[in-house]
Amino acid sequence: MIDYFAALQQPRRAWLDPEELKQKYQELTLTAHPDRQRSPEPALDFAAVNEAYRILSDPKSRLQHLLSLEGHDPSAKQSIPEELLQTFGKIGTFVQEIDRSLEKLRSADSALAKSLLRSDILNAQQRAGELSDQLQKLYTNALDELKRLDALWDDRPGELIEDFAKLYHRFAYLGRWMDQVRERQFQLSI
Repeated sequence: MIDYFAALQQPRRAWLDPEELKQKYQELTLTAHPDRQRSPEPALDFAAVNEAYRILSDPKSRLQHLLSLEGHDPSAKQSIPEELLQTFGKIGTFVQEIDRSLEKLRSADSALAKSLLRSDILNAQQRAGELSDQLQKLYTNALDELKRLDALWDDRPGELIEDFAKLYHRFAYLGRWMDQVRERQFQLSI
């Protein structure tokens, strides 16, 4: 398994400063880029540097990679985190309602029928915005929790593996739901 932390010359941490990570990535891509290589033997693998940045710049992927490197399978437990159960119901209901509204809109065969559905679409757009804001707050809270746990990593790395695994699942569900809401927002806008 490739250690992407090592590939980007970063410490094995759950939290990495996004700006510092980006700066290191840009620095390494300049030296690893095939067009800038002077010797036939590349010092750094350009593709590995790009993949490392893709993995490490996303909190969920970074946690998954860190847990894998620590010998923990992050996908072992796939239950919805308790703090997200209520949100899960909201997202599911919202997605089903939007899909039904969009189907009605697609099957509307006259301008009058489409016009009558317009208020439903506007309400759905407003709900989508509110739900998107709620999910963003939950995501920000998860990032704050990630930073808090990372500060404890040096003192108790073995004890925090389960906490990081739970946080990984939180990021996984939030990311999926944010994508679903964004997709519905896009569909509602056209």
